[in-house]
Amino acid sequence: SLPEAAAAARAAGGGGAGVPEGTPAPPPPAAAQLAGHLVLDLFAGSGALGIEALSRGAVACTFVERDRAALRALRANLAALRLGPPLARVLATEARRALLADAHEGRRYTLVFADPPYGAYDEVRPVLAELLGRVLVPGAVVVVETAARVAAGLPWPVLRERRYGDTRVTVLAAVPQQARRDGGTTTVAGQAAEGVED
Repeated sequence: SLPEAAAAARAAGGGGAGVPEGTPAPPPPAAAQLAGHLVLDLFAGSGALGIEALSRGAVACTFVERDRAALRALRANLAALRLGPPLARVLATEARRALLADAHEGRRYTLVFADPPYGAYDEVRPVLAELLGRVLVPGAVVVVETAARVAAGLPWPVLRERRYGDTRVTVLAAVPQQARRDGGTTTVAGQAAEGVED
């Protein structure tokens, strides 16, 4: 849901303003800013997560959404905040196509939000597991929202996990295989994980 998703954005990068007016969210924890991050907001809906990241200093955000009503809301929010290319990029397509296109173009992200419809996560999980790694830099952070009873089930170490009522927010570090064996994490993962409560 939007309140939990907005909290996830804050958990990954710090508290403060930036979510479109009227978006409720729990009080933000103290955490690192998102300066310099390249953000991918999958299943973007109204764009709350990506907009929050941009408000915290992210370099750019790609919003992926295919639902027409959600796209209208997303575009209206971006227009109201005067966010456009190259800062904000909207892909009106499904996640699989967007990930394949970005991989082909050589686009890479340091922070990804994935907030798919809960009922569709069984179909979405294999897409994320297979294709998301192709567009991530080593040490990228992936924040996934699922129903509370559903684990993210992705092939990266879990940094933090938190439940908000019927929602589970999982923060993962897409660390390179060598770093996983050595038990280390990268600066990007470490910074974005700060402030995520257990």
